[in-house]
Amino acid sequence: MKYLLGLLLVLFASYADIFLFRVNVVPLEPSMFLIPLFIVIGFLKYSITDMYDILKSHTFRFFAFITLLTILYSVFTKASEEVIITEISLNFITLLLYIIAVHFFRTESKPLVTTVIIVGLLLCGGSVVYDLMFGLPNQSLKLAQSVRKGGFGENPNQAASGIKFLALCALVLIWNKKYARFFVLTFLLITVFVTFSRSGLVSVFFILALGAINNWSNQFQKDPVAMILSFFKLIVLFIFIAISLVVLANVIRANFPQFTRGEAGKRLDLLTGQSEASNISSDAIEGGRGTLLLEYFDEFKQNPLGLGTGYSSDKKANGGKLNTHNYYLYLAVNLGFLALLLYIIFNAYNIRLAFKHNQFYYLIFALLFFLEGFFTHSIFHERSILVCLAFFDSQIYKTQIKLINPINLVPNQTNA
Repeated sequence: MKYLLGLLLVLFASYADIFLFRVNVVPLEPSMFLIPLFIVIGFLKYSITDMYDILKSHTFRFFAFITLLTILYSVFTKASEEVIITEISLNFITLLLYIIAVHFFRTESKPLVTTVIIVGLLLCGGSVVYDLMFGLPNQSLKLAQSVRKGGFGENPNQAASGIKFLALCALVLIWNKKYARFFVLTFLLITVFVTFSRSGLVSVFFILALGAINNWSNQFQKDPVAMILSFFKLIVLFIFIAISLVVLANVIRANFPQFTRGEAGKRLDLLTGQSEASNISSDAIEGGRGTLLLEYFDEFKQNPLGLGTGYSSDKKANGGKLNTHNYYLYLAVNLGFLALLLYIIFNAYNIRLAFKHNQFYYLIFALLFFLEGFFTHSIFHERSILVCLAFFDSQIYKTQIKLINPINLVPNQTNA
């Protein structure tokens, strides 16, 4: 059963479960078949008592609190009953998926865990490249006409998020293997670049910068001389990457004309030095995230206690607007300032845990996770991100003893 759980985790991490449903390979939506299958197999495979300690983790407690608020705030929301049920159901699914995934990653063998992460990364990133070169089967007219393609992730920003977090998980497992690490980093850079996701590219440079300065170690390096040398290596690395990206951008411009239109075209222009300042400024404020931010922030100021479960998800309730595209704003508008404050504390606690348990990649993950909330309103409902969150938490909550009594941990023993 553990191999079936691993296979399902690969599908979730790479968004392949959604793609298989779109092309009618799997007859039912993931929420109606593959996810319930994973949950049932998980509880058959693992004892509930063995997983009980995960309920004490900081992430589960955060999920549980948000789920409780979602139920309470459903009483006075303007959203439709269908939206309310969807929001509550997604939160419960998140809780169950998280528990089983954490236990899988902390108890199964390293070769199996490594296989799940690497295969998930290759499928997610490989689907983006294949979509660029050949095009995936047309799942819908809207996707077929899309200028920027996201592979199995469909949305390029969503695909980039899955790739970068999966690559970070892979680095935890192979950080001391030079050639394997080089392959993962190269694969990460190329596949995220192909998505033309701004948040994805920023995150990749962030990973490269922090990783290089710390000599790619899984623990914090304290040698100042080594860090200075790594900094100079980093400068050379970024120069090489900048030149490579410009060359790749010109290749894409010459061979894939569909990427010269729309937002993708603007970003190619930016990389090749052919953009106009007016295009860059208007991209940030006209009809996009900037407009949503201003409109929803005004609503939050008028209703700091929240407008109710699913308000921003229901166009009939919110006046026809898109969702917030921002998890901080999503919590503030729907569930009020208390939920927003709790999420900020949750992110701060992630950073604290990284230092406490001497896990450098957990720090990178925590910082990227903090930034990711500014780009998506469904951060915990994107299964690729949830799988990666479970993986990193499993590095902290390895055993019941460490979870129940973390104060007595010796820093260099927490990775055992």
